[in-house]
Amino acid sequence: MLQQRVEVKWCFQWEPLCLEDYEMTRGVERRLQPRVEIRWPVTVLTTQTTIEGEIHNVSPSGAFISCKVVPTLEGSFFIIIKPPERQTISVAGKAVWSTTLTSDESNSSLGVGVQFTNITPVDRKFLNQFVKIQINKNKSR
Repeated sequence: MLQQRVEVKWCFQWEPLCLEDYEMTRGVERRLQPRVEIRWPVTVLTTQTTIEGEIHNVSPSGAFISCKVVPTLEGSFFIIIKPPERQTISVAGKAVWSTTLTSDESNSSLGVGVQFTNITPVDRKFLNQFVKIQINKNKSR
């Protein structure tokens, strides 16, 4: 059977997909590494400000952060990740997308997808191992 192909723009890149796949998923998972759900405090340091937030999911190559102020989508910034029972992880990163999570008069929450651009081999190894352990825990449930 000949499949129709359609171009879908996702995460700033074009990728060919089968039409059936697009209709089923309504999007494309572009991450090369799996992410796991967590809740770790994080501090984002830009040239203009310091932003406190919380990581909602993480992989060795990126994270999703909720915060009150989204860092600029241009340029890079430093991120201090504070996992429990471990020393902090300091990485350089860049925002690749942002969204509004909640918005009301008294409280708004924003989200930003961050790609790590510089991380030490030790910290990347920790995140790799952490993600694998969490995935295995989820599979055994």
